[in-house]
Amino acid sequence: MKSSILLLGLSLLLSLNSFSQGYKKLSDSEVDKNKVKIAQDFATNYLTQAKKGESYKIQDEAIDIIKNYFTEQNQKLVYHQLKVQFGDFQSLEYAETWIQRNNDTMQIIRLKGEFEKSYKKLEIKVVIDNFNKIAGFWIIPWSDMLK
Repeated sequence: MKSSILLLGLSLLLSLNSFSQGYKKLSDSEVDKNKVKIAQDFATNYLTQAKKGESYKIQDEAIDIIKNYFTEQNQKLVYHQLKVQFGDFQSLEYAETWIQRNNDTMQIIRLKGEFEKSYKKLEIKVVIDNFNKIAGFWIIPWSDMLK
C-alpha cells in the first residue's frame, strides 16, 4: 500500500514537472519586439474602443476564428463583464513572452493590465502565430506563473 501511494505521488510529481517544462519563457534578447508591439497595439486598441462603448474593427491582424468571435455584441459583453468586476481599462504594459517547447511558431505575449477598480493587475494574454496574426486573446487575473 505504501509503495502504491509513493508510486502514485512520484507519477503525479513527474507529470506536473513535465507539464511545466512544456513552456519556455524567452529571455529579453530572444523576444520578437514586433510581436510584442502587435500584441500591445491589439489589446490597447480593443480595450480603448470598448471603454468608449465602441467595437474594435479587426482587419487582417487576426486569424479567422478570432475575427468571427470578435463580433460587436461579444466585444461589448466581454467589456461589460470586465467593467463590472474590475472597472474601466486604464493601461497595460509588457511583462514577458513564452513559447511551447515543441512548437515555437506561436508566442504567448503576457501583458499586465491596469483597471480602475482592481487593486491587482490583470493578465492580458495575446497569442501571436508565425504569420504575426492574433491567434488567441484572454484577460484573466494576473499570476506570476503562466496558466
